[in-house]
Amino acid sequence: MTSTVTPAAASASAGADTPRRRRRPRGTWLLLLAPALAFDAVLFLTPLGKLVAASTHDHAYQRVLKDPLVSRSLLNTFEISALSTLATVVLGYLLAMVIWRRGPLARVVLFALVLLPFWTGVLVKNFAWAVLLQDNGLVNTALQGLGLTDAPLALLHDRFAVVVGMVHYLLPYAVFPIFAALAAIDDRLELAARSLGAGEASVFRRIILPLTVPGVSAAGLLVFIISTGFFITPVVLGGPGDMMIANQIDFYARQLTDFAGASALALLLTAVVSVLVAVYQRILRAGGEYEAH
Repeated sequence: MTSTVTPAAASASAGADTPRRRRRPRGTWLLLLAPALAFDAVLFLTPLGKLVAASTHDHAYQRVLKDPLVSRSLLNTFEISALSTLATVVLGYLLAMVIWRRGPLARVVLFALVLLPFWTGVLVKNFAWAVLLQDNGLVNTALQGLGLTDAPLALLHDRFAVVVGMVHYLLPYAVFPIFAALAAIDDRLELAARSLGAGEASVFRRIILPLTVPGVSAAGLLVFIISTGFFITPVVLGGPGDMMIANQIDFYARQLTDFAGASALALLLTAVVSVLVAVYQRILRAGGEYEAH
């Protein structure tokens, strides 16, 4: 004896066995976002609003823009940040390549060494570099011992020392995005290129480098944004002519007790960095569209 089940009967049977999905009340997603929105409102939007309000007092923007020290500090900030970003991304790329080429155990050891700066306070690292770069420090002693210099070089309290200290701190921020881009490359591409006769330089230039551009751009953007906010390193390792905008904000807030001027400076820095980031992203997007065509 056979029985025939019609589609309508099957659908009715399935509907009877499966519990009906309850429709979520409207606005549930807003309740889920409420903790994050409250966190942002308390810790970001409220201080930002107070900063904007404070910057509108006493013609703060006109005063700080007329201050020659402010323009000098802004120029220092972008020059030092650009130098530090370039050096960090180049060193980070080399280090990421070395880690990428190593085996699992060596990768763990190298990653631990890269993470080491995160486990050390920035003030400790800066004073360590001050000890190394001073006239009778390890670097000058080694240079004189090797006969490369007759007298100690002035390595401390200048822009070179500031960039060295910043690169030491920023290096992990460049290594990880670049390594992630390298790890995403399909090994078969490199094998195929080598099987067709491509050399090491050609493989790097035509396969590895183009595929790691997103990681390099992300590392450069992240490092540059962090660089513009450096405060301790220019104080410990730099000279009077290497003060950055964060030091100028501190000067306005603590020495001059001019909170309106300090707020205006902070917002000016935020605005300039935001414009630079937008231009940077626009250039990258234009480059990607050009390559796609």
